[in-house]
Amino acid sequence: FANSAALRMNELQREDVLGAPLTEFLEKSAIDCADISDALNSGRKAETVSQNRQGKPFLTSIRSLRPGNGSNVMIVQRDLEVFDHDRRRASTGSADNTFRFLNERNLRPDFDRQRALSEALDAILDHGEKAMLQGARVLLLGESGAGKTEIARYLNDFLNEKTAPFVHVNCGAIPDSLFESEMFGYERGAFTGALQSGKKGLIETADGGTLFLDEVAEIPLTVQAKLLKFLEDGTVQRVGAGKSTNVRVRVISATNRPLDEMVETGLFRRDLFYRLAVISLNVQPLRQTPELVDHLIGRFLQLTNQRRSTRLKLTDDCRSRLQRYSFPGNIRELHNLVQHLSVVADSLADVRHLPEKVLLDHTVARSEAGGEFSDLEDAGLKAQVKVYERQLIDGAIARHGSKRKAAEALGVDIGTVVRKTQSKH
Repeated sequence: FANSAALRMNELQREDVLGAPLTEFLEKSAIDCADISDALNSGRKAETVSQNRQGKPFLTSIRSLRPGNGSNVMIVQRDLEVFDHDRRRASTGSADNTFRFLNERNLRPDFDRQRALSEALDAILDHGEKAMLQGARVLLLGESGAGKTEIARYLNDFLNEKTAPFVHVNCGAIPDSLFESEMFGYERGAFTGALQSGKKGLIETADGGTLFLDEVAEIPLTVQAKLLKFLEDGTVQRVGAGKSTNVRVRVISATNRPLDEMVETGLFRRDLFYRLAVISLNVQPLRQTPELVDHLIGRFLQLTNQRRSTRLKLTDDCRSRLQRYSFPGNIRELHNLVQHLSVVADSLADVRHLPEKVLLDHTVARSEAGGEFSDLEDAGLKAQVKVYERQLIDGAIARHGSKRKAAEALGVDIGTVVRKTQSKH
């Protein structure tokens, strides 16, 4: 028997473990249960700290209900993050910040609102939903920080129940030498250093849910053939195992690299590319969807204000500058900028609180020069120099707080700064 909290912590479904041996429960668990198995085999009560695949710690207490009879065992697991939060809250006597970190985790993108604002995003999500309903694999293409992971989570939640696993694999973070054993798992004694109980791979962990292969272009060529076999027949074979296991997994992959070019140069298998890219969706960078910026600023302010005693607000000028910024780091950079403002500003963030890179961004200068995001590439040299000059002056004024101080910083007289700021772009 396992209660709902245990199933949630171990990322299991009741029908998968009901009436099954305890060893099978531990094997299927998302938590590394090697120490738990060793403690059970010893027949003594024990306490151990284990981690799941995301590194989250759990405290496990093992007790025998009737001493001398090892078949009756009670295992109690506690989420140490929640436990530590309760301890801090009890010691301070304050309930104002109850589970703020959990609220942050639950503040997922409001895609309903974003779809209403952006036709491009609506089309991407619509095509992704249809692909998931038809069982087609999806490849998300786009720059780093553009929201590919959140789109993958959305597509998983669109089709699956909330209890279904979503296994996010950062392919670029796994060493080549460990990639096969991490993805496919291994049997007991498969290699030196292997856990005595063996280990379930990430693909098996995603059984019944979604496997998200992030940075898929980083998968080593030596492993691509075995991954191709899994995509073809839906089976995985652990390292050191003599037989394969069937799994039911939906696959979404993502990359910020040109996979088609890597195929032509032999850096990525052509057959694997076509298995993954049944439906390719291009996630646009934030600079191409400026209609989302104001909405995202509001969402990130909501997230930031959960951690503040006084709410942070932005002046109209500060918000306007952010709306005209080019965001080379995309949505992730916007989130970081709001956090930056939360640190350097008190309750009201102004232009002077923005980083220099925002104030000196060319997109801002082009927008102020005439026309929203107008293109000056074909303008004459004098026009481009004039725009850039005004950009530098405005940035210096914002940083130093006055035209006189800006003139000193730029090494020109105050009259020059006054004249150039009064002139029409």
